[in-house]
Amino acid sequence: MSVLPGKAVGIDRTVRFGDVGYDFHVRHGHAAWDDLRLRLGALDADRFVVVADAGLPDRLVAAAELTLSAVAPTLVVKAKADETEKSLTVLDRIAEQALRSGITRRSVVVALGGGVVGNLAGLLAALVFRGIRLVHMPTTLLGMSDSVLSLKQAVNSRCGKNHLGTFHAPVLVWNHLDFLESLPVDETRSALCEMIKNVLGIVPERYDEVASLLRADGHYTPEVLTRFIDLCVDAKTAVMREDHTEKHEALVLEYGHTTGHAAELLTGGRLRHGFAIGVGMLAAARMSRELGLLDRSDEAAHRRLLELNGAPTALPTDLDVRSLLDVIRLDNKRGYVPGRTGTLDFILLEALGRAHRPGGVLITQVDEDTVRCGIEAVLGERAALVGV
Repeated sequence: MSVLPGKAVGIDRTVRFGDVGYDFHVRHGHAAWDDLRLRLGALDADRFVVVADAGLPDRLVAAAELTLSAVAPTLVVKAKADETEKSLTVLDRIAEQALRSGITRRSVVVALGGGVVGNLAGLLAALVFRGIRLVHMPTTLLGMSDSVLSLKQAVNSRCGKNHLGTFHAPVLVWNHLDFLESLPVDETRSALCEMIKNVLGIVPERYDEVASLLRADGHYTPEVLTRFIDLCVDAKTAVMREDHTEKHEALVLEYGHTTGHAAELLTGGRLRHGFAIGVGMLAAARMSRELGLLDRSDEAAHRRLLELNGAPTALPTDLDVRSLLDVIRLDNKRGYVPGRTGTLDFILLEALGRAHRPGGVLITQVDEDTVRCGIEAVLGERAALVGV
């Protein structure tokens, strides 16, 4: 993390996954727009196609469009930041508008929004002319600290989340902390559940530091937010440095996602992504304890960080075990190891910071009774739900 000229808060890093690298910047304050203009100018683009979250404040979209159009002709295409919109149908509509605008191989797709918009824009950039350049301008903390720290670009199928996609690296990620000022605090709490996952699964040595900084009210200074983002960059690059396709060591990043993705899908996104992952981690921790991998203190360590974050520790009451199991059976992690009847594939921990790896692979085949036990543990509590 660096303090930039004029005492502005910021980060200047190169994110590197294998032989792929891209610039990653965090800025704060009005002068940040001048910095962006200079970086975009260096791309020598003939056109920008901005895929923007339709729910963003008009002033934010206008500020971004003004900056980009000063560099090259700019088209803004709106998309709803909704899991139900993360589909090939919506992608095809956006692609048609981009192609009719005159997009070429020298053009740049810009994602202005959170994870859903980032995936739509990322897959668009990967597919148009078999790949053109991509710039991420995330407007959510989840985008800044998690989704842009990956090469995965995907949309949902009718059967589940992120079934249709590929890998495509951005050429630039530019984060403006001012974007976060208009967001509800639950967006911040939700995003920090992914950071908590990184602490529990990858960098447990940062546990006490994070516990001392988390606030249930979701209000943070730019300095603390920058610190959280920098932690996530450290954690994700640690496991993705030699695994940019996230199929080996980086599978730990999927911790909590099996149950979490199922809950997110079944609620149509009503349960925020990070909240779903947080509860999914609690379900996974209970499975690990039932299998003799984690002890009670490790399981309690999960809950403590989520509670300090003001995040939910139970799933919505309208979900049920059978529906969740039906979706989990179609999870996109199937096939890393040969399937076994009566089991489901999960990422589990055997200690904080240490993934369980039977046979050297981070996939644990969990019998359905244990899976059911883990899910029931987060359905039965009926804890106070935040933001659901």
